[in-house]
Amino acid sequence: MRKYEVIAEALKQWIQEQMLQQDRRQWADKGIRLPAVRVVAEQYQCSVSTAIRAYEWLEQRHLVYAIPQSGYYAVQNGTGTQDMDWQGALDFASAAPDPKVFPYADFRHCVDQAMEKKQAELFMYGTDQGLPSLIMLLQKQFADYQVFARSEQFFITSGVQQALAVLALMPFPNGKRKVLLELPTYHNMPSLLSGLNVPIAGVRRALDELDWASLERQFAEGDIKFFYVMPRFHNPIGTSLTVADKKRLIRLAQRYDVYLVEDDYLADLEDSTKQDPLWSYDTEGRVIYLKSYSKILFPGLRIGVAILPSPLIQSFGAYKKMLDIDTSVLSQAALEIYVHSGMFAHHRKVIRNRYAARMNTVHEQLDTYPDFAPFMEAPRTGGEHTVLPLAGDMPLRVLLSRLQKRGVIVDTTERYYPEGTYQAHEDQMLRLNISNVPKQRIEEGMQVIREEILKLQIRQKYIEESECCP
Repeated sequence: MRKYEVIAEALKQWIQEQMLQQDRRQWADKGIRLPAVRVVAEQYQCSVSTAIRAYEWLEQRHLVYAIPQSGYYAVQNGTGTQDMDWQGALDFASAAPDPKVFPYADFRHCVDQAMEKKQAELFMYGTDQGLPSLIMLLQKQFADYQVFARSEQFFITSGVQQALAVLALMPFPNGKRKVLLELPTYHNMPSLLSGLNVPIAGVRRALDELDWASLERQFAEGDIKFFYVMPRFHNPIGTSLTVADKKRLIRLAQRYDVYLVEDDYLADLEDSTKQDPLWSYDTEGRVIYLKSYSKILFPGLRIGVAILPSPLIQSFGAYKKMLDIDTSVLSQAALEIYVHSGMFAHHRKVIRNRYAARMNTVHEQLDTYPDFAPFMEAPRTGGEHTVLPLAGDMPLRVLLSRLQKRGVIVDTTERYYPEGTYQAHEDQMLRLNISNVPKQRIEEGMQVIREEILKLQIRQKYIEESECCP
């Protein structure tokens, strides 16, 4: 082993020790600062050039990054970011990733590396599928999600939204036209389909399961091109389909010549080895698998992945190329470095553990009040959100206003229904998302929500009694 490699290994060990100890005295706002080059040269009795080569060795492996006129810093991988308490409004409405957890320095380093290492690709249009090197890497990563596919089945898209637009526009082998949506569904999907003049149908998904009778009837008679479904951590309800449900859905799709578009947008938050995607049960090429990086990293990355059955590959590629030629090469290259270096795997673990701890706190609060109907009926989900079912006569706008005045922001499920399908008397729910609420203050927020619902329940009861007995 060369002298600079010996020094690099020693520095690597030092970084790991500092991260384990979380020694804040060594930290600056940029992360853990490593000793200056001359200090390293003196400590290891080597030349300055050898010390620089040691740092270059670490930088090539994405373990450190250099800041001009400042020095070398350890790539943090999100280590040390705490789920800190903070004052201000409690935002149970936002579904964006927690910005306090994201390791900005890590990803900035990856972008810099991408600019340096992918210069040739940046000045050329890419392929309609995406960067071949990234696709090869994602093939391995997706095996962790129990999604096994050939490289030609992968397409890198400008977010999952673009993949959905392509699928809505392109012809399918079954020759059908309608898109079937769950009710409720991803809130941007109805407007996307309407804007593209694609006919829509709907099937209700209750807290516990799909309306199977309606689903089969529409599969059989409804000219359904594909069914857009979120089997895992459904948005906005938060529940997941059982293994039996997934197998039943695939059997129906095969029987009635319908495709299934599986939006697995929160796959990275799954901690159960028994929860596999629809794709893993499909043996007849009925499932199109979609995954986003927006929820685990940040929406501005605009990277989604679509994995297609073989008969759809050519048409999907042609329509995607028509829309944008190719997906941002810089974003793809930065993501490739981020995944290849191991940073993504670490960040995913940090996020998953943090969100799981917050959801467990939500469940504790739900279980504390078993006689309070909204808490009792709320699904105990994983992921990052759940819902509180409310009575049809609950004045929802009044409730939201009262909560906001007390510093608690929540969302309803109304915007998750296509126009004309929302039924207030049976669909009223509050959607609670924990991605931007600190664990230490979840109990406080849940208490406020409960108190304000109770007050309005008492008010509604008084109004009803007054109308009955004037």
